[in-house]
Amino acid sequence: MRLLLILLALAAPAQARPGETLTLTGEARIGEDQRPVRFTFLCSANAGPHVTGVLGVDLAVPRHATLRPVFDFDAFEGPDAAAGARTRLETTAEGTVLRLQIAVSGSIGVAEDSPFVFSAIAARRQDAARLAELSRLLAPLTQGAAQFAWIQDQARGAAIQARLAVNAADAAGLRELLGPCLGR
Repeated sequence: MRLLLILLALAAPAQARPGETLTLTGEARIGEDQRPVRFTFLCSANAGPHVTGVLGVDLAVPRHATLRPVFDFDAFEGPDAAAGARTRLETTAEGTVLRLQIAVSGSIGVAEDSPFVFSAIAARRQDAARLAELSRLLAPLTQGAAQFAWIQDQARGAAIQARLAVNAADAAGLRELLGPCLGR
């Protein structure tokens, strides 16, 4: 039992305490399939000299096994995933589009709907370039109505195209959550 709990903890996406995450629902399309997805934004504190906080966003694709015939999740699984920079993130706010292309890793979530969770995360210490890129991309989501897109390409085949519409209430929640990580 103890080994099972350890394995589940290792397979879970980046963990944060309550109040350090905000999950919003968007829509994704891959080929002919369309389904709701979850975007989880996170900001955790630098808690002393030995605990580094993170800024990031996760994309959870529920019932991922039903997409395995058209999408190669295995290429993105684990912290040492070698799929390359196949993730395009875009924020559109007030007529401006910000883009970021990065490498992400993922894991199979333990939620009831068996999601695959892609994670784009930057440490708040020792990862200044990635932190600056993610901060630049996420900051407009805290200001008001905006669009956020996660396009997950693969070596061959259709991409997962996930979209999130951020309204004023969502922006207020993101401002409260992400403010410390964005220097606000």
